[in-house]
Amino acid sequence: MRASSITFWALLAFAAPAGAQNQALLDIQAKRPLPTGKYAVELVEDSELGRDLRRLVMDKLAARGNQVGFSGGHVMRMQVSQTRNFAGGLTQEGVMVGTPGQVPSTSDRPDVRPPMPERSVRSQELRPRGGDDVLRITLTLSNSGSGEVTWVAYAACPFPGGRAFPAGRQLIDTIFANPNNSRRGEPDCAR
Repeated sequence: MRASSITFWALLAFAAPAGAQNQALLDIQAKRPLPTGKYAVELVEDSELGRDLRRLVMDKLAARGNQVGFSGGHVMRMQVSQTRNFAGGLTQEGVMVGTPGQVPSTSDRPDVRPPMPERSVRSQELRPRGGDDVLRITLTLSNSGSGEVTWVAYAACPFPGGRAFPAGRQLIDTIFANPNNSRRGEPDCAR
């Protein structure tokens, strides 16, 4: 049963349609309301941004009258991922050519090295685009006895570079504004 809950969680977190990957998205699936009691919020991958946003989730749970800590009780798994916008592909500047407009020939002397590229290797690197980055947060609550996923929240929002924490705070506020009702839509991605 644990494998099926992990599979469901992984599909929800990573199977966003290609067109929706750079758009704001909110999806909360609540089979049951969030239970009362003690909560532990566990990060899937440890990062500074993840720890800061976990603190906000713990504050939201505490404001709802729950005890919070790092172990025991209901375990809520939290994944925070930040996608940077990069242009794909290599530039044409890094193509190896000798004299511009002339194909290098080594047939006369086989011991001659082929010519070096005109441009540096750096010209072949991916270059950042001017678009926004995308922050994704997934919260998953499983039943402690059976491992059944009872509540999942997924939210994504584009944000300008260097503004990941305010975007994350906005996403968490949107999730916990009404966490016990299943809903889909767009979160408020106000900058």
